[in-house]
Amino acid sequence: MLGMLLSVSSFAQNLTASAPSQVQLGQRFQVTWQVDANGSNFTAPQISDFQVLGGPNQSTSMQYVNGSMSQSISFSFVLRAAKEGEFAIAPAKIKVGGQIISSNELKINVIKGQQQASGGGQQQSQQKSNTQTTSSDGKDLFAKVEVSKRSAYLGEKITVDLKIYSRVTIVNFDDWKMPSFEGFWSKETTSNQQIQLQNEVIDGVMYQTGLIKQLILYPQKTGDVVIDPMELSVIVRERSSNRGRSVFDQFFGGYEDSKRPVKSNSVKIKVKPYPAGKPGDFSGLTGKLEMNASLDRAETKSNEAVNLKVTISGDGNLYQLQAPDLDFPPDIEVYDPKTADNIKVSTNGISGSRTFEYVLIPRYAGDFKIGPFSFSYFDPSAGKFKTVTQEAFDLIVEKGEGEEAASPAVNIANKEDIRLIGSDIRYIKQGQYPLLSGNSFFYRSVPFYAAIGFPVLLFALFLGYAQYQKSQGNDLVRLKSKRATGLAKKRLTKAEKLWDDNQTASFYEEVFKALTDYTADKFSIPVSALSKDKIKSVLADKNVPEETVTAFIGVLDKTEFARFAPGADKEMGSVYDEALEAIVNVENHA
Repeated sequence: MLGMLLSVSSFAQNLTASAPSQVQLGQRFQVTWQVDANGSNFTAPQISDFQVLGGPNQSTSMQYVNGSMSQSISFSFVLRAAKEGEFAIAPAKIKVGGQIISSNELKINVIKGQQQASGGGQQQSQQKSNTQTTSSDGKDLFAKVEVSKRSAYLGEKITVDLKIYSRVTIVNFDDWKMPSFEGFWSKETTSNQQIQLQNEVIDGVMYQTGLIKQLILYPQKTGDVVIDPMELSVIVRERSSNRGRSVFDQFFGGYEDSKRPVKSNSVKIKVKPYPAGKPGDFSGLTGKLEMNASLDRAETKSNEAVNLKVTISGDGNLYQLQAPDLDFPPDIEVYDPKTADNIKVSTNGISGSRTFEYVLIPRYAGDFKIGPFSFSYFDPSAGKFKTVTQEAFDLIVEKGEGEEAASPAVNIANKEDIRLIGSDIRYIKQGQYPLLSGNSFFYRSVPFYAAIGFPVLLFALFLGYAQYQKSQGNDLVRLKSKRATGLAKKRLTKAEKLWDDNQTASFYEEVFKALTDYTADKFSIPVSALSKDKIKSVLADKNVPEETVTAFIGVLDKTEFARFAPGADKEMGSVYDEALEAIVNVENHA
């Protein structure tokens, strides 16, 4: 009898994993772990070969039979098959009665085509019967693209809300396709992975609304620019209309999950050009901005560094701000400025400051003027350009160490130290020197022609080299193309650090930027024209294999979707590897 009790107890404390044994590519399916006991500290395995759409979802079941209570707990994930092949899901673990028990390992075969996946038993049959695809009627479920304004100046801030409206119960979201925002510079303000629903009354009808994504847009071209519709699939739970329901369902009410495709409206924005009278020092920014310049000292010595800081602050797209073009005295050596940002993105737009720090090294003593400074921007509320100015700084430079050797001044101590001052006075040397024969003439001799030809040749070489340097400097397209891979790998290195710090949203945003910036620089695609369709077209024109293009676009889709999908933190490793592999493959074929 004791042996039978031990056998029953051991059986009741098994953690059982179940899932379809075979699914189709792209198919959604459910994986469940169940234990017939009161368990805690459930630890799911790392799921890297499938896309996690939802979970873990926990449910508890309790039954009383003849005065005895039995309990079972189940944990489930909703997955999608992302690639073909046979994959294994490692055992899960849970603590029951003070002991850690493990489940069985699952093996799932992912096939291609329309063939019906076999296996999976009752769970797969139930999933097939309870999930169906219907189209939205636009009354109880719809999406909207809402903008803060439909007419704006070039570079003026526009707030965009992508929202879902529903009068039915939303279970999950699937198959995202966000607008490409072609013709705009865009930045997200929301970083929430979970969409929070709240009540909103529209035309006297109560809806549950959820903000899917909010962005700040800055128009990059004039004319009528269209924001594409947002497309997604919504899993909703509704009362079943099947007449063949059981008596239990008829009494308590039966429900089924259905998948509805939803497509929002498109929005046309009228982008107005700048008015006439653009200043010569126009920064290209639209908003409300200020400038402040500071010099860390008013007196210094030659060959000692002085720091000049120019800070632009206020409301506007500071990410697009370039270093101002300043004029400095010719006797002061200036190094390229170092940029420091203090920029934040909120629902009110982009604000903060960007500071350019210049290192100035005066080479000679004297009194110098640093400045004056001016900065122009466009104020959309006033409809005109505005210029901010600041007076020049006085910089007094005293003679420092090392200047004497570099100074053009001459210290005449004695006749041996006399050097060439002008062009006609030299010290008369004394002593016996050989004289040239009167029959020997330099004119029309070989050295004469060599002396004439050598400067001409040297000048021609100098012009050729200068032209080469100019062509290299102007060929920004080729320069960006050469640096594209290196910059992408730097972004992926930053993404790897975010992965280590478990910053999921920032990780996926950095990977997304690495991929899009790589294609923009590599193939010279303007930021305003950058979209997935454009990337696909350019890669095809460069004879990149179709499977490589599909993999590249697939990683872009995954990074965009993962920021909203629950459990996305468990896929960061696979997304990182796929992004790096996609860039390397494109680089090998482009």
